[in-house]
Amino acid sequence: MIRRKRRTTRRVRRPIGIALGGGGARGMAHIGVLRAFDRYPEFRPTMWAGTSVGAVVAVLAASGKSTKEIEELAVELEWFRHVVKISEIVDPWSIVRPLTRQLRRSGDDDRNEERDVGLLPNTKLGELVNDLVDHRSFDDFENDLAVVATDIEHRRRIVMTSRRMARRIDRGELEAYLPPPANGWPGCETVVLSDVSDVGLAVRASSAIPGVFRSVRIQNMKLVDGGLTDQTPVDVARAMGARFTFGISLALSFLPQRLENPLQALSGTIGILGIQQLRRSLELADVGFQVSGIDERSPFKPRQTDLIEIGEADMVRRLENLTI
Repeated sequence: MIRRKRRTTRRVRRPIGIALGGGGARGMAHIGVLRAFDRYPEFRPTMWAGTSVGAVVAVLAASGKSTKEIEELAVELEWFRHVVKISEIVDPWSIVRPLTRQLRRSGDDDRNEERDVGLLPNTKLGELVNDLVDHRSFDDFENDLAVVATDIEHRRRIVMTSRRMARRIDRGELEAYLPPPANGWPGCETVVLSDVSDVGLAVRASSAIPGVFRSVRIQNMKLVDGGLTDQTPVDVARAMGARFTFGISLALSFLPQRLENPLQALSGTIGILGIQQLRRSLELADVGFQVSGIDERSPFKPRQTDLIEIGEADMVRRLENLTI
């Protein structure tokens, strides 16, 4: 007698949260994840946490934008036209001069001078995001939202969210994943900000790849890419109160495809060091996975639209085995 293999299902508890990881242009795959939720709307999250491009998609989804609207934007997105403001590109010499002055240690004026080693400003990305969400703040969104960035100078993770969420966020959950320094052990403090009304500014900070984009100043901090401290912030979604979580990884955005210069070697080193952290993060999720073949894709090449179908197929495979 032939026995049919019994289909195993997992029960989903509400509220549902999701963490969308960083990965530059690989973010097309996140749109496929949204497509899958359109097919299975009963599992659509109401709590969204994101890093870098994951923050962009999380903001748009939490704001109520449809998958179709987000997909149309992503397909038309051009790096310089929509992300970088040409008029604000830093003159490379403005980077070299402060560095040489710092080496000379000459005078109080030099010590007080504003310095930033990022080359490109991502100002236009913030303007685009604010326009798309009608300049609403975290407090104005119906869905709960958190955006992750890094205070690189003070080795801190920065979580930007609404006032209502900041009041109830579970600090113990955050610190269990990323403990602060204590008793001679190294660590990373987490700061929760609830007074960043400019959502576009938060997204800019979360997406500011060190050395490529200028850091984003928020409350006297120079913030950069959230992937340095939390590439796929599942713990943040859990701390927000989600009882069932999805974690979607686009692999480490700092891993280059080839090592051809010192900057790629440095990026590769950062990426390798982050692999263990990423594994730990995905293990926290009830459903956590890395999109198929994503680590072979360029984080800079635009319009990799086949990633939408890949992300959708990967997510659907997980959703069809869930039940409310």
